[in-house]
Amino acid sequence: MKRSTPVLGVISLSLMGLVDGARADEGDAFNFHIGQGFRYESNLYRLADEKTAPEGKQYDTVSETSVGMKFDRIYGRQHLLADVNLLSERFSVHSNLNHDSPDAKFAWEWQLGNRWSGDLSHAYRESLLGFDEVSGTTQSLNTYVRSHASADFWWHPSWATGAGFTRATSRFDDPRQSSGEFDTDTVDVNLTYRPATGNRAVLTLRDTDGLYPNRPAVAGSIRDYRQREVRLAGEWQITGATHLSGFIGRTRVEYRLAPERDFSGTIGRIGVLWNATAKSSLALSVRREIGAQQDVAANFAVTEAVTLTPRWAISDKVAVGAGLEWRRRDFRGDPELGAVSTRPRPTDRSYRYGLFAEYRPMRALSFLLNVQHQARQGSDSARGYSANVVDFVANFEF
Repeated sequence: MKRSTPVLGVISLSLMGLVDGARADEGDAFNFHIGQGFRYESNLYRLADEKTAPEGKQYDTVSETSVGMKFDRIYGRQHLLADVNLLSERFSVHSNLNHDSPDAKFAWEWQLGNRWSGDLSHAYRESLLGFDEVSGTTQSLNTYVRSHASADFWWHPSWATGAGFTRATSRFDDPRQSSGEFDTDTVDVNLTYRPATGNRAVLTLRDTDGLYPNRPAVAGSIRDYRQREVRLAGEWQITGATHLSGFIGRTRVEYRLAPERDFSGTIGRIGVLWNATAKSSLALSVRREIGAQQDVAANFAVTEAVTLTPRWAISDKVAVGAGLEWRRRDFRGDPELGAVSTRPRPTDRSYRYGLFAEYRPMRALSFLLNVQHQARQGSDSARGYSANVVDFVANFEF
């Protein structure tokens, strides 16, 4: 288990020393938050009915304590941002899963004259892999690091041409997950259209070189690959009540040692937010992606998902809503599937639906209650499960 407790202590002491001078105000450069949550899991390890959990108990109650700091300030034409958080989770029954996980992002959105702009950013995140992503009953912490740089030349008030570079790595502290570790280098070339209305459209050509360093360099191994894609992304206010965002494109993935696993197809993520009235809204998201960030444990799962989230603000302080998701995944990147494998690629379908309620008695204090049911059906019966989750979180910003 990674030990981040000293970091938690340092951040906590820093917050105590700064609390008198900070306010939950958008005008402040520094803002802080403290959160406490409790989560009940009826099937923590996402096991099939016939399987037995450690201690003979599938359920658990988890305490989630978080502290964090945000920095956001503009100096002339330079915009500096920082977001540092630490989450501490403690399990009542399965205490071997206890962990502290830092999460930090630093960014500089720069501008030089009227023609040049871009950004530099670095992100570091540690997280416990959910057991819907990885099978087993042992702790597996993932460390994800991403660095990015980009530059755009605005040759017209509404048009720019630019390029970007991103390097990402994913590592696990559990040696049994080492085959899922990966490195990627991505180069983007972009054409951006940004009219005076504030809408935005970006045409991108992307080339990614990826490597799973712990997989064998033998014929049939899904070890290194090249992914090329073209996509059109954007954000567009269609009407006063409807906002469209997302991307659509084509991608091709070629495996140097396993060409029979090559993939080519349409990808996309489209989100629509409809503010039906001043107090009610409906969010719809449709996506088809390969190697989606949400699926970090299965980098080459082809994921198709539909999410629907209606929300109703009963008053300025109280809101309720619902969440529904259908998801299908085709695990084309299973490291066990090489040229010598005769078994079909695993697939699964999952469903999530539930209700939530929000209460904000003041701007700095909020409470959230979420109740959800999850179920999955897989081509491998051992991957199927059902679970109920109840989550309560209180958050204070200052």
